[in-house]
Amino acid sequence: MRKITRMALTATAIAASATALTTTPAWAAGHDVTMPGIPLPSFPQPITGENSGSFIAVTSSGKILSCVDAGPVKALTAAGTMRVGIGLPDPPDTGWMSSLLFRNCTMAGWPATVEDSSGWGLSLPYPTASGVTPGKLVHVGVTVNIPSIPCSATFQGPPSNDGFINVTHTNPTSPGAASTLTLPPESTNNLMVANVSSTCPLTIFRYGDRLAFAGVLKLRGVNSTANEGPTVT
Repeated sequence: MRKITRMALTATAIAASATALTTTPAWAAGHDVTMPGIPLPSFPQPITGENSGSFIAVTSSGKILSCVDAGPVKALTAAGTMRVGIGLPDPPDTGWMSSLLFRNCTMAGWPATVEDSSGWGLSLPYPTASGVTPGKLVHVGVTVNIPSIPCSATFQGPPSNDGFINVTHTNPTSPGAASTLTLPPESTNNLMVANVSSTCPLTIFRYGDRLAFAGVLKLRGVNSTANEGPTVT
């Protein structure tokens, strides 16, 4: 947590890194995406995702958003699709998360709800090395509500409200295993407060606050053998 907070407090460094990561990479050969039991080529295949451990976000002013597991109820679950095929170009996005559900969340210690405002895409424009593919979650936007104050703030990315989060996808390590989508504490993004309700204390949300996520999602194919996650090469 100390590492996450230190990164989040350095707003200038976050902004500079976000600008650098918007540069289009020279590599554009395309990826092979497979799931066992799914023929090639294939239409986008349904996938599910759930967090592994807590899902954390920190604002540039040091406020912590935390969503945690409560018994079998996961802090974050998702449903979407993944393209399966050979030499898939990017764009269009390789995957989509059309439904994200955040649970058991607090913001600065207050009970909070988190809503996805757009549906997230998974862009993989970089090459795979040792089963790991750097990429981005794109079209990201979230609204955080603290009902008891009341207070609401929407985080999105300029321009055109198209937010992104830097991620890495790691292939399944054994048959029937999930693949993982990691949002590391150092993960750069361009999310900032674009709208905030007038009832929000400035000690919680301010215009221009940045938001940095940290967490891990396990991805599984709905129709793949043993629900194994996608493999990207």
